[in-house]
Amino acid sequence: MRSAWRTIASFWRAELLSPKHLVGWAICISACYGLAHLAGLREFSSILNGTVGSVGLGWKISAFLGLVYIFLYLGLVLLVPTFLLAATFLVLWRRFFPEPAALAQAHDEPATTSKDPLRHLALHNRSRR
Repeated sequence: MRSAWRTIASFWRAELLSPKHLVGWAICISACYGLAHLAGLREFSSILNGTVGSVGLGWKISAFLGLVYIFLYLGLVLLVPTFLLAATFLVLWRRFFPEPAALAQAHDEPATTSKDPLRHLALHNRSRR
Protein backbone atom coordinates (compact mmCIF):
# COMPACT_ATOMS: atom_id res chain seq x y z
CA MET A 1 0.00 0.00 0.00
CA ARG A 2 2.86 2.34 0.85
CA SER A 3 4.50 1.80 -2.55
CA ALA A 4 1.22 2.70 -4.29
CA TRP A 5 1.13 6.04 -2.46
CA ARG A 6 4.76 6.66 -3.35
CA THR A 7 3.98 6.00 -7.00
CA ILE A 8 1.04 8.40 -6.91
CA ALA A 9 3.14 11.02 -5.12
CA SER A 10 5.90 10.67 -7.71
CA PHE A 11 3.47 11.82 -10.40
CA TRP A 12 2.81 15.04 -8.49
CA ARG A 13 6.49 15.71 -7.84
CA ALA A 14 7.42 15.22 -11.49
CA GLU A 15 9.05 17.98 -13.48
CA LEU A 16 6.63 20.32 -15.26
CA LEU A 17 5.60 19.00 -18.69
CA SER A 18 7.64 15.83 -18.31
CA PRO A 19 6.12 12.53 -19.48
CA LYS A 20 5.37 11.56 -15.88
CA HIS A 21 3.65 14.91 -15.27
CA LEU A 22 1.47 14.55 -18.37
CA VAL A 23 0.49 10.99 -17.48
CA GLY A 24 -0.34 12.13 -13.94
CA TRP A 25 -2.72 14.77 -15.28
CA ALA A 26 -4.29 12.24 -17.64
CA ILE A 27 -4.93 9.91 -14.70
CA CYS A 28 -6.34 12.77 -12.61
CA ILE A 29 -8.75 13.90 -15.33
CA SER A 30 -9.86 10.31 -15.95
CA ALA A 31 -10.43 9.70 -12.24
CA CYS A 32 -12.44 12.93 -11.86
CA TYR A 33 -14.59 12.03 -14.85
CA GLY A 34 -15.13 8.53 -13.49
CA LEU A 35 -16.22 9.90 -10.12
CA ALA A 36 -18.57 12.40 -11.76
CA HIS A 37 -20.07 9.64 -13.90
CA LEU A 38 -20.52 7.37 -10.89
CA ALA A 39 -22.12 10.25 -8.97
CA GLY A 40 -24.77 10.51 -11.71
CA LEU A 41 -23.85 13.91 -13.09
CA ARG A 42 -24.54 12.67 -16.61
CA GLU A 43 -28.23 13.39 -16.07
CA PHE A 44 -27.43 17.08 -15.65
CA SER A 45 -25.84 17.32 -19.09
CA SER A 46 -29.36 17.71 -20.43
CA ILE A 47 -28.85 21.47 -20.05
CA LEU A 48 -27.44 21.30 -23.58
CA ASN A 49 -30.93 20.86 -25.00
CA GLY A 50 -32.58 23.31 -22.61
CA THR A 51 -34.04 20.95 -20.00
CA VAL A 52 -33.24 20.85 -16.29
CA GLY A 53 -31.57 17.71 -14.95
CA SER A 54 -33.32 17.82 -11.58
CA VAL A 55 -36.36 19.82 -10.61
CA GLY A 56 -35.58 19.37 -6.92
CA LEU A 57 -32.17 21.01 -7.12
CA GLY A 58 -33.20 24.01 -9.18
CA TRP A 59 -31.96 25.17 -12.53
CA LYS A 60 -28.84 26.98 -11.27
CA ILE A 61 -27.35 23.98 -9.49
CA SER A 62 -28.46 21.69 -12.31
CA ALA A 63 -26.75 23.94 -14.86
CA PHE A 64 -23.58 24.07 -12.75
CA LEU A 65 -23.43 20.28 -12.32
CA GLY A 66 -24.16 19.84 -16.02
CA LEU A 67 -21.30 22.15 -16.96
CA VAL A 68 -18.95 20.34 -14.57
CA TYR A 69 -19.82 17.03 -16.23
CA ILE A 70 -19.48 18.46 -19.74
CA PHE A 71 -16.07 20.00 -19.01
CA LEU A 72 -14.84 16.76 -17.45
CA TYR A 73 -16.12 14.82 -20.46
CA LEU A 74 -14.38 17.20 -22.87
CA GLY A 75 -11.21 16.92 -20.80
CA LEU A 76 -11.42 13.14 -21.01
CA VAL A 77 -12.05 13.12 -24.75
CA LEU A 78 -9.68 15.94 -25.78
CA LEU A 79 -6.97 16.36 -23.15
CA VAL A 80 -6.27 12.83 -21.96
CA PRO A 81 -5.36 11.43 -25.42
CA THR A 82 -3.33 14.56 -26.16
CA PHE A 83 -1.41 14.27 -22.88
CA LEU A 84 -0.74 10.57 -23.43
CA LEU A 85 0.44 11.12 -27.01
CA ALA A 86 2.66 14.00 -25.90
CA ALA A 87 4.16 11.87 -23.13
CA THR A 88 4.84 9.07 -25.63
CA PHE A 89 6.49 11.47 -28.08
CA LEU A 90 8.61 12.98 -25.30
CA VAL A 91 9.83 9.56 -24.18
CA LEU A 92 10.69 8.59 -27.75
CA TRP A 93 12.37 11.94 -28.44
CA ARG A 94 14.51 11.69 -25.32
CA ARG A 95 15.47 8.13 -26.16
CA PHE A 96 16.51 8.78 -29.76
CA PHE A 97 17.76 12.37 -29.40
CA PRO A 98 19.42 12.72 -25.99
CA GLU A 99 20.55 16.09 -24.71
CA PRO A 100 24.13 17.20 -25.55
CA ALA A 101 25.21 16.93 -21.89
CA ALA A 102 24.00 13.32 -21.77
CA LEU A 103 25.86 12.56 -24.99
CA ALA A 104 29.06 14.11 -23.64
CA GLN A 105 28.85 12.03 -20.49
CA ALA A 106 28.18 8.90 -22.51
CA HIS A 107 31.29 9.53 -24.65
CA ASP A 108 33.42 10.94 -21.79
CA GLU A 109 33.71 14.31 -23.52
CA PRO A 110 33.39 17.67 -21.80
CA ALA A 111 29.91 19.10 -22.14
CA THR A 112 29.47 22.38 -23.98
CA THR A 113 29.07 25.32 -21.64
CA SER A 114 27.05 27.40 -24.10
CA LYS A 115 23.41 28.00 -23.32
CA ASP A 116 22.48 27.66 -27.00
CA PRO A 117 23.01 24.06 -28.16
CA LEU A 118 22.27 25.08 -31.77
CA ARG A 119 24.68 28.02 -31.95
CA HIS A 120 26.65 26.41 -34.78
CA LEU A 121 23.52 26.57 -36.97
CA ALA A 122 23.02 30.32 -36.54
CA LEU A 123 23.35 32.51 -39.61
CA HIS A 124 25.15 35.27 -37.73
CA ASN A 125 27.36 33.27 -35.43
CA ARG A 126 30.12 35.44 -33.95
CA SER A 127 32.02 32.51 -32.52
CA ARG A 128 33.22 31.49 -36.02
CA ARG A 129 35.28 34.70 -36.55
